[in-house]
Amino acid sequence: MKRLFLLALLTLIAGYWVADKMAEDAGYVLLSYQNTTIETSLWIALALLLVLVATVFVGVWLLIQLLGSRHSLRRWGDKLRYKRSVSKTTRGLMDLIEGNWKDAQKKLSQAASQSDTPLMNYLSAARAAAANGDTKGCESLLKKAYQSTPSAELAIGITKAEIGLQQANYQQTRALLLALRQAYPRHKQVANLLQQTYVGLEDWQGLQELMPVLRKLKVLASASLNDLEHKAALNRLKALATQLAGQGLPSCVGQFDKAWDHVPSNIRQAQDITRFYVAQMMSFGAPQKAEVALRNALDAVWNDVMVVEYGLLEGCADQQLHTAQGWLKKHDNSAALLLTLGRLSLRNQLWGKARGYFSDSLAQHQTPEAHAELGRLLKHMGEHEASLKHVQKSFDVVSASLPVMPMPDEQRTSMTQRPAPSDA
Repeated sequence: MKRLFLLALLTLIAGYWVADKMAEDAGYVLLSYQNTTIETSLWIALALLLVLVATVFVGVWLLIQLLGSRHSLRRWGDKLRYKRSVSKTTRGLMDLIEGNWKDAQKKLSQAASQSDTPLMNYLSAARAAAANGDTKGCESLLKKAYQSTPSAELAIGITKAEIGLQQANYQQTRALLLALRQAYPRHKQVANLLQQTYVGLEDWQGLQELMPVLRKLKVLASASLNDLEHKAALNRLKALATQLAGQGLPSCVGQFDKAWDHVPSNIRQAQDITRFYVAQMMSFGAPQKAEVALRNALDAVWNDVMVVEYGLLEGCADQQLHTAQGWLKKHDNSAALLLTLGRLSLRNQLWGKARGYFSDSLAQHQTPEAHAELGRLLKHMGEHEASLKHVQKSFDVVSASLPVMPMPDEQRTSMTQRPAPSDA
């Protein structure tokens, strides 16, 4: 109130002063331009000037307000479209998670143009299109993803590779991943997708060559990497064995040994891989190589199955016997090793040693193989009664593991089969 009163008072004083000056002297103003002349008093000219300034000020203010309203309207429209885009993106992602592929593709692709992250919309829509079997739509969306964010080459490439794996397009996926790996050699997901592609292609050699990278980048847990490396090694050997089936034996040995050299030492110790290599070397006529592989495997990890197979190798019998006797120092209670020693003694024609080893094996564990071997040896040594006993025991051991089945009554069967008395 005080300020308003003061302002009114100042206005009255100013008005009184101006009125007094106007009464004292009206003044004179002359404006001339070419043939036009305007004459007026000073105070009217000042009033007209004041009106002109006020008009310009009001015009500028109205223009600013008009432009500001249009900008505000545009901002309001953009904000509304953005909210709709966010809502549609959310619903599209929900459809993607729930497996509504067609709806997810439509909503995510429509919302991409107004999204803050169009790349994510396009990539998610491409996944939905691929799951829905829309190959052309998927490719188109991946192109739009690249156009929206050219710097996202890696993310787009990984998405394309994952879709390729889902669709079992292994050849194209391998080419894509090899190019990505060259550009990003230390990227874990690229290496992981590449190993999955090799498995899908059954490219075991490629997988073996990739294994050091997988271990260095720790793409999988150590146990999973061991299983993967084991699978790659065994399947590569099997594929090579099939490939070499019709070739000459010397060539087969060289090629198979080359593949064997690429198998890591810890994987060679696996029972199935060693046994497969040994079997192939025996079929190729290379028992010495088979013996070395089996011996090394047993030195690393003891296995009763493989030690029995060691005794069946047709290599250097004298050297094999010497090796097996060395194992006896650590495995003197192994029935399998004693059986092998008995067989190796037979091959070296050491009949007495063979008999002792077979007997020791049976003392550790009653096996049909040991009974049969000892029975056969005793037969050739002339001890027929003892031989028959071991043959019977061999049968008894085997029959004990047979399933229970109904059998005919032994006494009734013998009476039925007794011949009828002849008439006198």
